[in-house]
Amino acid sequence: MSEIKFVNRIEEFKALRNWCSSKRATPMYIYGPEGCGKTRLLKEFIKKFDRLFGSNAIAVYIDAMEGESIDKAILVPKTVELSKEVLISIIEKFIGFNVGRVLSSSISTILERAIVGRRIEDNYVLVVVDDITRVIGLSKIEWYVKWLYELMWKIREDYRPKAINFIVTTSEGESLELVERHRHVHVVMMWNLDKNAFKELFYQLKPPETLDFESVWRLLGGNPGKLIELCESYNWNTTKMITIYTERVRRVVREFIRKGLQNELKALIKDPDNADRILTDKMDKTIRILIKHNMFMQVGLLLINLQKPKPDLEIGLGEHFAWQVPMYKDIMKRILSKI
Repeated sequence: MSEIKFVNRIEEFKALRNWCSSKRATPMYIYGPEGCGKTRLLKEFIKKFDRLFGSNAIAVYIDAMEGESIDKAILVPKTVELSKEVLISIIEKFIGFNVGRVLSSSISTILERAIVGRRIEDNYVLVVVDDITRVIGLSKIEWYVKWLYELMWKIREDYRPKAINFIVTTSEGESLELVERHRHVHVVMMWNLDKNAFKELFYQLKPPETLDFESVWRLLGGNPGKLIELCESYNWNTTKMITIYTERVRRVVREFIRKGLQNELKALIKDPDNADRILTDKMDKTIRILIKHNMFMQVGLLLINLQKPKPDLEIGLGEHFAWQVPMYKDIMKRILSKI
């Protein structure tokens, strides 16, 4: 399949452009459902950074999850040249670590030594580190964000760029509580595609005529990653996809049953905002388990307008909490109904 057309993230693109046009006091921390499109958005933004901020602008994307390939771990606009020799010399000092992790901890070296023929002074600079929490772990995420904050200010003082900004992303929700309690990070959320954009992507992927869009919307709730998975991994067979995910979700449901949390789980299936209404230790445990398994999340302020998305219980989106994909809650509801 040819590369999928970048679909309807115009407002997010504008928000990133606005953020990077000025010197900001803190790095940006973007969280959201797994597969909601954070990586694609940021890669597209990096590719166009020179068109937005001038041919001398510097933008670097680092995939912290990449294990071996330098070319896959780092992305820059076409106008930016990287010294492969410098990158190799950085990685060779940390034998045994994956490439993405090493590069995500070597930002100053990359900016100062690996970028050929560019000056940080009086220039626009952006560094994006994608999915860092999964690589360094929860125990180090607070340290990493604080380190980024201090590094950003050090580069500002040493080189005086027009603007330097760091953006970090995560697809898990456990780090959110740790990161939000500090003043040195700006936390925003990115949500799944709205219904119109999701429909555009749906038809771009050329589904069979017999497949009803509304049923896919109710199943996946606008998550582009899951839609592409349905197309490429399951050949548009929703029954097969639900069957495979049922086996995964069943193990999680058994955990709730063992711990006597099925009533709390049922309450969240009915309305995710019951997480904000039922203030008990058992509900807190239920929420933490779901967040740990990347099925449930806290709803925060959106990147595009610093407002919350409009609640939609059909797809499990509440005002304060949400199911990452409605399929998870629907499968759980079915399993619980047979117990």
